[in-house]
Amino acid sequence: MLIDWFTVVAQLANFLILVWLLKRFLYLPVLKAIDERDGKIAGELAHAASVQDAAAKERGEWERKSAEFERLRGEMLRQATDEAERKRSELLASAKEEYAGLQQRLQEALRKEEHDRQGESIRRIRSEVLALAGKVLEELADSTLEERIVAVFCHWLQDSGKEQIAVLADTLRDPGVRHVVRSSFELSALLRRQIGETLGALLDAEVHLEYETSQAEISGIELCVNGNCIAWNLGTALAALEKSACGDESRASTAQAS
Repeated sequence: MLIDWFTVVAQLANFLILVWLLKRFLYLPVLKAIDERDGKIAGELAHAASVQDAAAKERGEWERKSAEFERLRGEMLRQATDEAERKRSELLASAKEEYAGLQQRLQEALRKEEHDRQGESIRRIRSEVLALAGKVLEELADSTLEERIVAVFCHWLQDSGKEQIAVLADTLRDPGVRHVVRSSFELSALLRRQIGETLGALLDAEVHLEYETSQAEISGIELCVNGNCIAWNLGTALAALEKSACGDESRASTAQAS
């Protein structure tokens, strides 16, 4: 078989021209397009990765801020709850204290009202009894009662009046000073002597006394020296009785309050 070398060379040249043309107008542009496409895809992928990283960072930041917000919200809620509980406790304690104070004031007012009512009743009854007693004693005053009053006065001078007698001792011993025994009834000579002997025994000296009658006192006697008086009378006795009754009333009130 004979080989047509011209044809072979022509075909080879055509093939080479075809390869060059394909490379020049097809393969290189395709490779360039592929490279450009790859570059574009790589750029887009890089951009997407950067965007994804930024999104991840933003999500992390958002989650951090969300967690911080939840923490702050929980803290503020806890503080608000604690503050509300504290306010409630304070208001409750204040209300209890105010209620206790009101209750105490009410009880004190009731006790005072009861005490005042009882005190007023006791004072009224006591005043009426003492007034009646004084009136009866005045109406019953006779020689026997007068002797008894003088005897009680002398006994009182020897007992309770010793300190007052001691204070006035020098003045009582002075004959230049006027010593007056004033009574609500006329003293007999016997009664005057009894008073004088009692004072003389207390002072260990003779005492010059003047006697006067006065209705200023309720069945009583007083010894006056330079304006200083040592007195005993039924009014004084009744006042002592009233003072004793007041003391009993006060002790009863204290016991009731306790």
